[in-house]
Amino acid sequence: MRVSSPSTLLLGVVFFCIAAALAAISLATAPAWLGLSVHASEATEPLVVRGLDPRGPATVAGIKAGERLIAVVAPDGSQTPLTGDMLDEDDSPTQTAADAGMRRHDIAAEALKARPLRLKVRDVAGVSRIVTLDDRPRPLFSLGAEFWANLSFGLIAALICGWVWALRPLELATQLFALTGLSMLAFTLGWAVHSPQELAMDTALLGPVMWLNMAGAVAYGGAMIAFFLCYPKRLVPAPVLLLTAPAAVALWAAMPLLPGNPSISAMGQGFTVVEMALIVVAIGVQALASRKDPAAMAATRWLGLSVIIGAGAFIASVATPAMIGREALIDPRFALGFFVIIYVGMAVGLRRHKLFELDQWAFRILFYLGAGIALLVLDAVLLAVLRYSPQASLGAALLVVAFAYLPFRDVLWRRTVARRTMKDHEMFAAVAQVALTHQAPAREAAWRDLLARVYEPLEVATSPSVAARAEIVDEGVAMSLPPAAGAPALLLRFPARGRGLFGTAQVQLADQLVTLLAQIEQGRDAYARGVVEERLRIARDLHDDVGARLLSGLHRKELNQTHEAMRGAIGDLRAIVSGLSGHELPLDEVLADLRHETAERLAAAGLSLDWPPPDLGEPSVPAPYRVYKNLTSACREVISNAIRHADAGKVAVTVLHTKERLEMTISDDGVGLPREPGGRRSGLANLERRLGEIGGVVAFPETAKGTAVRLTVPLDGGAPA
Repeated sequence: MRVSSPSTLLLGVVFFCIAAALAAISLATAPAWLGLSVHASEATEPLVVRGLDPRGPATVAGIKAGERLIAVVAPDGSQTPLTGDMLDEDDSPTQTAADAGMRRHDIAAEALKARPLRLKVRDVAGVSRIVTLDDRPRPLFSLGAEFWANLSFGLIAALICGWVWALRPLELATQLFALTGLSMLAFTLGWAVHSPQELAMDTALLGPVMWLNMAGAVAYGGAMIAFFLCYPKRLVPAPVLLLTAPAAVALWAAMPLLPGNPSISAMGQGFTVVEMALIVVAIGVQALASRKDPAAMAATRWLGLSVIIGAGAFIASVATPAMIGREALIDPRFALGFFVIIYVGMAVGLRRHKLFELDQWAFRILFYLGAGIALLVLDAVLLAVLRYSPQASLGAALLVVAFAYLPFRDVLWRRTVARRTMKDHEMFAAVAQVALTHQAPAREAAWRDLLARVYEPLEVATSPSVAARAEIVDEGVAMSLPPAAGAPALLLRFPARGRGLFGTAQVQLADQLVTLLAQIEQGRDAYARGVVEERLRIARDLHDDVGARLLSGLHRKELNQTHEAMRGAIGDLRAIVSGLSGHELPLDEVLADLRHETAERLAAAGLSLDWPPPDLGEPSVPAPYRVYKNLTSACREVISNAIRHADAGKVAVTVLHTKERLEMTISDDGVGLPREPGGRRSGLANLERRLGEIGGVVAFPETAKGTAVRLTVPLDGGAPA
């Protein structure tokens, strides 16, 4: 079936509401405007002026508050008495008495149509006079707050229902929802049109208005019953649901046929109370049918709570007191505002927007509502039974609620909505255990097992889509997770063993778990890389330094050269062992060992050494292993080059120390380096490699004779390898 676009349907709803508002304003302003309000102490007594509009015709004519309206004086001089029984419209217990009251009302309404309108008035002294009221249109401001409030309530409900229906016009649930809004517009419109009545309204208008008000209220209850038998799960065939509201109206209209001839107005209050009870029953039946569907159960909770709070408040504060002959608990003129709560809540639930959050809000509202009810009940018991003073009873009730109910509410919240299957420290320990699992298949299995323990889903499957963060899917029925722990993107369905929905708290927890897991995995990978790099460094040091020295010592012909190679190998082994143990040598000790070793090597080769003691700002500052190992190796390389290739007689070493860096300059008086670009020896390139590993620099300052090499290294050991 082809339907118009949602925008077109919604535009039609708006035009319909505008037309209804204009019709209500036209009907309310049709009777003659008097600008007064009256009341009657007895049914046979004249009407007493209770209030006057300072701009109204009655004030202009000189009528004052407290004076009595005796009669309407016709142009021919005949008089129609104005008594209290003419105001009785719909309060009679039988339909026959109600019809008689309407006829008396009609007599007064017909008399008030006379133009010019003349009233017989008696002042407080008992003196009567006849006043003439000017005939002018009724201004909109005189309709009063009751008219505008109830008209607004109905229009808001109609617009909300029309909006939801325009989005899904072919669904039975939205059609029934729209019917409830149309019914509410009917009874609020009737109420609004009737509210500005001053003395009497033409029965040709009053009868339909009153019937529209009562029939709309009855139709509203029937439509709401049908709605909860249809949504979220359809429990009754569609034809039966569509006939529920018309059948309720027909049954209510037939009430006068019962024995005792009850009036439809008197039965209307009881009818709406019965319908409210049936709505609660329908909500319970829907909840029972939806107990295995978390999404449907969440929708039922939220929609049911909206109706019970809104309609229940109206029934309890207005309808029930009227049915038992008591005064309403709140001003009935504005009580229909409770129904706006219903439509806002139902519209959100029916659109299923963030249903997972609505479910939690439903629990929150129930808990707070429970606190309010407990406070009122305790206050009433202390006042009525224990005879406490109002102040003492309220204080005692507050104390009991604060120290008994609120802790119980928190426990109940943690065990129902915010239930955790694992404590935080257990959860974090489990995440660390997953991240540190060595084998990838075992790590993936451990990750799935952790998710099963935390969320208790009925199903854990691979997600067809990959997202960067956890996301709620299918209105809270499922949650997708990004790839983690070597596992692909996962989809968890039906949390809490199928009894709940995924909510915002669960998504935030999932993001925290994934982030924590990634951070631990990064630390694990960095540690593994460090282990591999350390092994490679040790192997390289053993090969490049110790191995090379031992090999060269084996091939030396001179014993002193062999001794030199052995001493260098032993020094390298000591440095490697020190690095493995994590021991950091003081800087002065490193330089002293290096100076002693250099002096022995040069002396064995017949060279002199000029190495004055360095001026260290902090002699005991520790030197990281990577720094002193590479610096020592570089210094040995420079000294070896001086011994083998420089043909020098003297070597000078100077050391400059700052807080961040150490600068060592080694110079000789030999033949110097060749000037050609291709003449640089391979040992010099090796120097640059060694110091580059720790962020150091090799420079070759200009000298008048020989060669100078400047080694600059950082002392923080933080340079990249």
